[in-house]
Parts: sequence; structure tokens; C-alpha cells
Amino acid sequence: MFTLIGGILGYIFYGFPGLLLGLIFGRFIDIVRRIKVVRTGYFTSRENFLNMLLVLTSAVAKADSSGRMLRSELQYVKSYLLHTFGPEVTSEALYRLKDYLEQDFDIPTICHQFSIKATIQEKLILLEFLFGLSGADGTSSNAEMEMIRNISDWMGISRNDFESLKAMFFTRNYYQQQQYNRGGGYQQSRQESYIGSYSRENDYKILEVDPNASDEEVKKAYRKMAMKHHPDKVNHLGEEVRKQAEEKFKLLNEAYDRIKKERNMN
Repeated sequence: MFTLIGGILGYIFYGFPGLLLGLIFGRFIDIVRRIKVVRTGYFTSRENFLNMLLVLTSAVAKADSSGRMLRSELQYVKSYLLHTFGPEVTSEALYRLKDYLEQDFDIPTICHQFSIKATIQEKLILLEFLFGLSGADGTSSNAEMEMIRNISDWMGISRNDFESLKAMFFTRNYYQQQQYNRGGGYQQSRQESYIGSYSRENDYKILEVDPNASDEEVKKAYRKMAMKHHPDKVNHLGEEVRKQAEEKFKLLNEAYDRIKKERNMN
């Protein structure tokens, strides 16, 4: 945009030499603005985010031996879309998903292109959705988990971030199942269908720190993760996505609290 404006203004005031200088200067401004957009993470619009979610849904749904989308998985996706984007967008998106399920996408290339401009927070939100999708029928097949791990790699997510998010997801479902077993009873949400497991190491995986790390290293790891998972990082994707981020932030703090209690940390 500024390239054209610079060229026009340069030509008006200085003729042909001004045109060249205006084009060069305008081009420079456009490049700087593009870099700033990428760095702030606001390049990924809700539409781009939704389209990426649907493409990855088709890839994970077709990953297991059946090669098709189960009714429970479709219900999970529909519920997620309704909560996140509303009924009008959901209706159109489900038609689009049906079409995507019949196509063969170059998933590695698509993930790489998305990763260039997406923030780590946007990538992790997608990854968390895929964990929920894989467990929508009560189990997560090895083929589905392998596809999700590959998607994570293709999007440039580190293995530590992958294991951290995975630990958050399954630890949360473990505690929710414990609550259910104690007779409290609750209405399962769109991401509570898989019964997870928990071990002491999960809390350290969530913080991406070694269990043998010093107290100071644990504190440093927590501060780093708190910045990474802060809900403000995904405000541009809408209120429901922010709520998901708030839930992850809460899980991070709960893991840190358990570690502090175990270590008698202040």
C-alpha cells in the first residue's frame, strides 16, 4: 500500500526521479509494517485460524485404521465450533469440513506455512484442540497421537512444548475423572471425554523443567511458562479461545503449586 502511495506522491512533487525514490521508500515502509504484524502475532485472523483447525481435524480424523471421522469426533468438533465461533460460522464450517475430509492435503507444507506467521500461543491452542479430538471417543489411538506429534513438529513446536501441553491435557482429565468418581457428578465439557493419567513427573513436564532442577531453576521455568501461556496472548482470536488459554494458565499454576508444596518452597 505505502509503495503505491510513495510512488504517486514522489511523481507529483519530483517527477520521474521522485517516482523511483517514492517507490523505494514506500516499499521499505511496507516491509517494516509486515514484519511488525508477524511479530505481534495478529496476522492469524480468526478465519485463518478456523481454516487451519478444519484442515488439521481432517488429518487427525483420518489417521487411525478406520480412515473416517467418528460420530463422537464430529460432535466434539461441532461443540467446539459452537462455543468458539457461534452457530452461523459453525454451520458453514461443518460443510467445509465434510469437503476437506474427502481431500488429500499436503499437511507438512500447510503446517510449515502456518508456522511462519503464527505465534506459539496460536499453535498450542490448535494442538490442544487436536488432543481433545483424539480422545473424543474415549481413547486416543497410537496413529492419532503420532499424527498430532507430527503436526506439532511440522508447525515448529518444540518437543518440550508438546510434552508440556500433553501433560496438561491428561493431568486435567485425570483430576476431573477423580472428581466424578467421588460422586460429585458434573457435566462433561467438550474437552473432558478422555480419561487421562497423572504422575509426579507430569508437573515437571508442564513446567518444562527437570525433576532434579534446583528451586531457583523451577521458579525461573515457571516464570517463562507463565509468559508463554498468558491469556492476553490470544485475545485477538476471541473470548472463547481466551477462556481456553485461561484454563491452561490455571493448570500451569496448579502444577507449580504442587511442586512448591512437595519441595516446601516459599
